[in-house]
Amino acid sequence: MLVIGLSHGVASKTVASCESNVDNIESHYINGMFTDFSEYEANKMALQRFINTHLSGDGFHGNINGTYNESENALFQIFEVARQKFEDGDSNQAIIQFLNNDPGYLDSLTTEEQVREFLNDINDVYSGTLAEQDTKNAIADVAELLDTCSRVILVTHSQGNFYGNAVINSLYADYAFPNGYAMASYPMLGMMQIASPVNSPGGALGNLNPGVIGHLTNDNDLIMALVRGTLGSVPANYTSPDNPEDFTGHGLEASYLTLGGQSEEIATQMRRIAQQLTPYPVHAQKNASSSVMNGFGYSAINQLMDIEFVSGSVYRYSHVSPTAFNGLENAESQGGYFNTRIRDNYVFERLQ
Repeated sequence: MLVIGLSHGVASKTVASCESNVDNIESHYINGMFTDFSEYEANKMALQRFINTHLSGDGFHGNINGTYNESENALFQIFEVARQKFEDGDSNQAIIQFLNNDPGYLDSLTTEEQVREFLNDINDVYSGTLAEQDTKNAIADVAELLDTCSRVILVTHSQGNFYGNAVINSLYADYAFPNGYAMASYPMLGMMQIASPVNSPGGALGNLNPGVIGHLTNDNDLIMALVRGTLGSVPANYTSPDNPEDFTGHGLEASYLTLGGQSEEIATQMRRIAQQLTPYPVHAQKNASSSVMNGFGYSAINQLMDIEFVSGSVYRYSHVSPTAFNGLENAESQGGYFNTRIRDNYVFERLQ
């Protein structure tokens, strides 16, 4: 999706202000089952402490955002239907595929009547879950963060990962930034799944763009072990010592955010996700004083510089150091600086 006619005037100032947030990283928490509002607020504060302790120097905003999921009845129904139908081996695989938005379950509809019955039973329940007001609220809340042109990382815990899969896939399908560029073309939304019960973190998006998805589940997380034994969720990927503060190994704060090994691994994955996000074109950040260029912009996280030329073409230059960008911004002749220091010195691609 291209931007037309935004190079000058009021619209240009608005876009430039927004695109200046390209290296700002916002986090958004989505809770799972069995979390009352006071626990939700406590988890948000724990996440805020975690970010300020581990990620404050990496562009992460210190205040955590969130959406509280209150209506969990549909998910309870899903697990109950799954439990009743799980004895059959073919139903087993279909349940896993269906809950993770994998269309592979459709292959068995023509040969397995029991699978057909299961899907008929669960379809309305699952569709209702994704249409819950809580999920709609989460999509709207995350879209509002994206409207600031910031990078956004969802932090989802336990059954909140089902909601996270729904939210992130919905936004990648439909969202466009204020400058008009589509999320599907410029992925600026990622997700860190903690204690995940889903088989495919990120669902369809996780398969297409695994770099923007992370997950961590303790091997001694008793809740996830139960879910994994029933529904076949993603394997545990962290060996954790017993935690006397939380025998379940499942609590967001006690078993993940405050333990040294887990907290460092989560922080490492969140940094990696932020770096994997691909900025929309940022050429409206700075107006050029040149007969060659209309404007240019920069992302320090990705070391990318975008330049819009007077022809209207936009090019992206990779592995550009902050020094080189500052040199262009402060050059007496920006066109001359481009010709001698940028052009032919960096890998580039045409964006439009």
